[in-house]
Amino acid sequence: MSCFFPRWVVAVMTVVALCGAALLRNDTPRSPNPAGPTGAVLGGELKYASQRADLCGAGNAVGVGLRAEYFSELNFAGSLLLTRIDRTVDFDSGFELPTEYINRVRSIRWTGWIKPPLAGDYQFHVAGPGMRVKVGQQWVAGAPSGAGHDAGAPPQIPTAMSLGRVYPIIVELPASQIPFAGRWRLEWTAPHGMRFVVPTALLFGPTG
Repeated sequence: MSCFFPRWVVAVMTVVALCGAALLRNDTPRSPNPAGPTGAVLGGELKYASQRADLCGAGNAVGVGLRAEYFSELNFAGSLLLTRIDRTVDFDSGFELPTEYINRVRSIRWTGWIKPPLAGDYQFHVAGPGMRVKVGQQWVAGAPSGAGHDAGAPPQIPTAMSLGRVYPIIVELPASQIPFAGRWRLEWTAPHGMRFVVPTALLFGPTG
């Protein structure tokens, strides 16, 4: 016995098959189209990040750290044993120095510029006996006298900083204690409330 379908049944089956194939194609994971909306958003974010980096000047758009000077005597006296760029102020008790300097360093000074990533009030923190921080013309953390105060002692002053500006910064350790079972560290609490070590990308060596 011969078997056949009316033309309208064949047409309906064809439409169903085509729709199923289309659904399968739509369920297949696909990478975002760089030319589409996602790509446009990504391009805008990259452009904005580039503009923010350029706020410090095209010649110094990416931080490298602070200039560190290591002295043989207290209060930055005696011989200047070593000068280098330290990417961050975050050291163990050995100062992560070459072996020939570890037991000779008696005071340290870091100088340069700092760039805030957000506008607002920043609270600076130091870890290590006697450390202190100066931003602009004001001591903002530690002990300005350099004696008789522990880390974090007054003054500890919130510092208002603007996006797009760089600020001179000095971090001093007038009297290093060797050995010292801890870390020398420069941190800040950002306007959004997070506390962390000031990163290399926001620190710049001194310029003329």
